[in-house]
Amino acid sequence: MKRKKSYLLAALTLVASLSLAACGSNASSSSNNADTAKSEGQEQASGEVITLNVGLISAPDHSFTLGLKEYDRALQEATNGRVRLELFGDGQLGGEREMTEQVQLGTLDMALITSAPVGNFAPNISVLEMPFLFRDLDHAYKTLDGEIGQELLGELEDSGIKGIAFWENGLRHISNNKKPIHSPEDMKGMKMRTIESDIVVETIKALGADATPIAFPEVYSAFQQGVVDGFDSSYGVFESSKMYEVQKHYTELGIFYYSAVLMMNKEKFDSLPADIQEAIVKVGRETAAKQRQINQDMEAKQRANMEANGVQIVNYDKVDVDAFRKAVEPVYAKIGPRFGDYVERIRAVQ
Repeated sequence: MKRKKSYLLAALTLVASLSLAACGSNASSSSNNADTAKSEGQEQASGEVITLNVGLISAPDHSFTLGLKEYDRALQEATNGRVRLELFGDGQLGGEREMTEQVQLGTLDMALITSAPVGNFAPNISVLEMPFLFRDLDHAYKTLDGEIGQELLGELEDSGIKGIAFWENGLRHISNNKKPIHSPEDMKGMKMRTIESDIVVETIKALGADATPIAFPEVYSAFQQGVVDGFDSSYGVFESSKMYEVQKHYTELGIFYYSAVLMMNKEKFDSLPADIQEAIVKVGRETAAKQRQINQDMEAKQRANMEANGVQIVNYDKVDVDAFRKAVEPVYAKIGPRFGDYVERIRAVQ
């Protein structure tokens, strides 16, 4: 009897051992299947298209919009289609300061914003608004694409924004509905519309004119009603808003150079794979040159259309630019120290 019990116990032990081995084998198989599924899931996720929403105030035919379309095309090519841009133009998402705040908060991935409102988030960027800061466009490009430009973009990180590159809004010139302007003397007593910027207001005052801040949507009617006589604008702004209907004198002066900042939410940028981050920055800087050329080509056509609509344009070589530069020296004395050594360093760029 004892021998039978012994045989039964041995048999039960063997069955239990086989059962445990089978369970272990099944558990290992399940684990391997889970790891495989996880790996496949990761591969699938890495192959998904990353869509970045981009805000801007510009119309479809503006150089900002055309430049961003070129950026989208080049970025898709550089990433094998892994990144694409969704553009929200015409101010669909609000004004430029609002969109900058949206990028800061992460509710908007990217935006292309003119440098003036960006100065509220990185104060030293406002140095770029100083009058006659750049000798010419080449000087501006070397500054913005070089060490100084990268420093200024880097200051945005304190506000949770990744500055990618400086694009172009254009040189700003002077228009009015009274007479041709060749020197500061011609501006004395004029009433000039300005943006709400102490730099611009002080500049207009230094030229002997009265500065009147007016929101852009009200500028056209302000000219019609005689509230102001003129303002500073780029060819693109002047022509696209049909200011030639109420302004007949335009002087090529290049009093201000306005850039634009291609920016992205810093947290979103940091969350992307390293190769995607590199492509976003590299292609963004490369596209800056293309967007600038688009802007220059468009300005030539805009200038021709303005002349066709009766605008008398005073060419740059017919303007006493040295007299204008001398007239704004008090602006540098008053506001320049705010930016430390940036003005001196920018002027030294060759």
